[in-house]
Amino acid sequence: MLRSALRVFIFPLCLISLCVFAQENRVIRVGVPTMKNQAGSSLSGDMERDRLVAALNHQKPDKKQHLAVQGVPLDGTTAEEVGAEAKEKQCDYVVYTTLTELQSSPGSAQPAPGTVGSNPPGSMPPTLPGGPQSNPNGPNVWNPNNPRGQTLGTAYRATVEYKLYRTGGAEAIAAAPLTNQQALPDEVVVSQVMDRIASRVFGEIKKIPPPVQ
Repeated sequence: MLRSALRVFIFPLCLISLCVFAQENRVIRVGVPTMKNQAGSSLSGDMERDRLVAALNHQKPDKKQHLAVQGVPLDGTTAEEVGAEAKEKQCDYVVYTTLTELQSSPGSAQPAPGTVGSNPPGSMPPTLPGGPQSNPNGPNVWNPNNPRGQTLGTAYRATVEYKLYRTGGAEAIAAAPLTNQQALPDEVVVSQVMDRIASRVFGEIKKIPPPVQ
């Protein structure tokens, strides 16, 4: 009897909480197509698209404006396909991203997090099947922080340009290139730019007046 009574009491409270959240937060859906790659790198555009979607979904709701943002992955490859898919998935905006620059430069060779040095100074690092050893001073092990087996100490400079549109709109609401340079694997450097783009996009959306009811 007590359990039944508690269920009857708790269930309405859950519904009320969901209703209150829905009333307090206007959710803006942002469609994200696959990142275009003009830098000639082998980075996956789909992977970086998914990174941007996740970063948008991790943006904290704006308490003052009662506004939240939700990223929506889009699979279209042309503007027409993206526009149609964005409307079908009820996206309010679409943000396009383009990798315009990805350059590497040698840096100081330091062991990556999660590796343990074992080779004496001056010795040749071991190699892994399918690629060079990710840690020049470490053992011949796969490093989850550097899955592509890139030489540590190499600094990458990445620039990603984003353009934010209203769904169906012809002119960009906001557009800018963002650059990041770190002594990290290239996909991590680009992913950090995607995190910044998510924050920038949400900031731009918050500047736009809400639609008239």
